[in-house]
Amino acid sequence: MEDIKNINEELVIQLAPNDSAISNARKISRTNGFYSLKKTADNILIYGEYKGSGKNPYYTSVDFMGETPVFRCSCPSRQFPCKHSLALMLDWISGKNFEIGEVPEDIERKRAKIADREQKAESGAVKPKKVNKSAVIKKLKKQREGLELAENFVNDILSRGVSSVNNASCRQYQTLAKQMGDYYLTEPQAIMFEIISLAQQFSESPDDKQSGELIRLCVRLSSAVRKSMDYIDRKLESGQVMPEDNILYEEMGNVWKLTQLKEIGLYKQNSEILQLSFTVLTDDIHKRYTDTAYWIDLSDGEICRTENKRPFRAEKFIKQEDSFFGVYTIPELCRYPGGLNRRVRWESANIRNVEQEDFEKVISFAETSLSDAVKKAKNELKNTLSNPCAAILLKYDRIEFAEDGHGVLKLGDETISLKSNENYPDVTDVLKILGCDKYNCGNCAVLGEIFYSESDRRIYLCPLAIVASDKIIRLC
Repeated sequence: MEDIKNINEELVIQLAPNDSAISNARKISRTNGFYSLKKTADNILIYGEYKGSGKNPYYTSVDFMGETPVFRCSCPSRQFPCKHSLALMLDWISGKNFEIGEVPEDIERKRAKIADREQKAESGAVKPKKVNKSAVIKKLKKQREGLELAENFVNDILSRGVSSVNNASCRQYQTLAKQMGDYYLTEPQAIMFEIISLAQQFSESPDDKQSGELIRLCVRLSSAVRKSMDYIDRKLESGQVMPEDNILYEEMGNVWKLTQLKEIGLYKQNSEILQLSFTVLTDDIHKRYTDTAYWIDLSDGEICRTENKRPFRAEKFIKQEDSFFGVYTIPELCRYPGGLNRRVRWESANIRNVEQEDFEKVISFAETSLSDAVKKAKNELKNTLSNPCAAILLKYDRIEFAEDGHGVLKLGDETISLKSNENYPDVTDVLKILGCDKYNCGNCAVLGEIFYSESDRRIYLCPLAIVASDKIIRLC
């Protein structure tokens, strides 16, 4: 962030810790809660006084001296930024009069402390946190033991036959699955619970679809267990036990820190990304909501994704993310291990408005061969540890719907059928209602998930967004 001129409403919404905070901030701004508003001549700092419920006024400031804004307020709120900081920015956006003022002495002192810490970090005076290697080895060995139990679990189900799984055996499996938490194997544990949950829904004679889904989950668990065991054995034998660019680290249930991703080089500098789609998924197995979005990197066309995971029991403490419509300029974009559609995260970002050339750039990155796009997706889907779908940006000539509602995307002489999937159950209906004629101009692209339907034994495209030369039409 360069200065206060870059403040916009989308930034304020993004920074708000929850909906209540932004709602209260709007009320403060609307009722002119601040009776003193000032800014510095260099457009780096805004500050003001607010008459709160206490004896003394609250002193609030938003400082853009560094790469990310610093919020300060004397109110007792534990939210960060508080409603007063958000309201101060809303006052600035609304064009209220901010008089020119000097930097307050207390802010000067706090700036000096921040600068001193940054200087020590750059000079190496602040030593990085030392990793306890023996503790890492101990955890890997413990996980290796738990993986053997998970292997026995899946082998027992498959050797018995999936149709023979009954309520009594499910109770035994539940006990085993609960033990996985003691072995730091939360992701294999989640798959085990999913298998058990599906098995409990079986009738005495499960149909082919039920049996097929259970077998698919068993294959995924078996593959994850086998590869994870090999991964741990290799690390223990080599002595290189620290995390590396490998999806198995997270597949076992470990959680990446941004500092770890940076240490192994999994980040891009000065990226510009634009959100193409957004939805909130409900995951009953993991007992959480996941705010999921697909983004495109405007420098190379990579389609990446963000996931904000909110456990049911902590829902009110974690802010739900939302659709974002600006271009995010990110100093360090951290990338998780993976293939297509890598997950990304960042600590700070500047936001600018989308321009027409941005839409045109997005379209220029779209795949121009349907067969090549499907081949790329299939290479991703055949990995049993990957997501069951692959997001692709695809150029197209026409999208048509038959009288029976069946949709088809055409690109040259190639076609692919459109179909909603379980995560996006209504998108093809939305596309049909919107009408496709105005977007059949030959200069549009569609973002969609390519997936394989077990029941139909066919590849489909689930459309998520249409990118035109002047807008993005989101279907979810």
